[in-house]
Amino acid sequence: MPQDTRERAEVVIPHAWLLPNLGLDAVRSLQRGDTECEMEKGDLRLKGVEVLVARNWVKEEFWPRIQDAVQAGYAAEKTYTFMRAHGDRRRTRRPKK
Repeated sequence: MPQDTRERAEVVIPHAWLLPNLGLDAVRSLQRGDTECEMEKGDLRLKGVEVLVARNWVKEEFWPRIQDAVQAGYAAEKTYTFMRAHGDRRRTRRPKK
């Protein structure tokens, strides 16, 4: 499947949740090559087929709520050290039985 037709995950982490002095270079170093990373008004915005958020970017009290930062796609995996979000791969959902 061509990458530009795949659904993309979007994660927006509010400025208040981020640790001070977090640089975009540190964020980009953990992402796939096709992931967009930007700081917009202090908020960290990540868009891509797969997006990775490291725990050491987020203040301790906000880590339990990091899944709330997923705007599009879904949180596929959350561990003690990271959260991985994926874009929705299906065009339509299967009906529940």
